[in-house]
Amino acid sequence: MADGELWRLLTSALVVEGFAAPQIVLTAAAALAVIRLRGPLVWWAAVIAGHVGSALLAYAIIGIAGADSAADDPDFGISCVLGASLGALFACGWRVVGAVGFLLLLPFSIDWYGPEHPFSFVLGALVVGAADRLRGRRHAVEGTA
Repeated sequence: MADGELWRLLTSALVVEGFAAPQIVLTAAAALAVIRLRGPLVWWAAVIAGHVGSALLAYAIIGIAGADSAADDPDFGISCVLGASLGALFACGWRVVGAVGFLLLLPFSIDWYGPEHPFSFVLGALVVGAADRLRGRRHAVEGTA
């Protein structure tokens, strides 16, 4: 980002680091569940907010802490897409699945970029909550018309 390569905030979500198959399968399953429960627009909004928002928050922490050497480490992977999807599932009422998934992500959250995982979970959940509130308002207005 410091070099002006802002597109990397989005494209870095396409990289799978480490054991690829389990990450892809878990992310696809979580995505499918959210899409079935709330639709593709809500899922896309949740994962974009979760992936990009969590990165920006983690970068801010690194900058505030003066951990400039950590900023040189690569930051990529679909883990925040998974985290946001799990947060969205949690907010959709799948509390146990979301909570267990969140707990399983925590061991991968112990470095400077690690806070991205919990941030992505919370942001994914917040997007679903906001979408549900908007849908509720729209139904209330339509019901009075």
